[in-house]
Amino acid sequence: MKQIFIQTAAADLLGKAAQYKKDGYRMVQILCTRVPEGYELTYSFDKDYVMENLRVVVPLEGSVMSVTSQYWYAFVWENEIHDLFGLKVDYGGKFFHLAKPMPWHELANAKQPAAAVKVNLRPGLGVDAAVKPAAKPAEGGN
Repeated sequence: MKQIFIQTAAADLLGKAAQYKKDGYRMVQILCTRVPEGYELTYSFDKDYVMENLRVVVPLEGSVMSVTSQYWYAFVWENEIHDLFGLKVDYGGKFFHLAKPMPWHELANAKQPAAAVKVNLRPGLGVDAAVKPAAKPAEGGN
């Protein structure tokens, strides 16, 4: 396999991704790492055992255009980069639109469910799920 690395400006990223799509390349991955200048992103595209990698350096307070208009599955990598590094992606980098950020982060006010679902995985037969009522607190205190 042959690999090529191409330095690319952030402003040219979406246009180049569109050209790769038009030329029949598949997107392999997006990698992000911190560098002194900010973030270094590597977008990898493959066709006929040739991998072309676009290298983009984005300043700490900068942002990068989403390439999901060309490769829909890129949203997973873009979301991960936003969540782990804080790099702004043009669509906001959110999997979900939430009324409250990180609703499952705090455990102090968590409530136990009234019933639990027991799932038994049976080989070849699929899933057997049954609702089991939650244990009731003992009466009388002790």
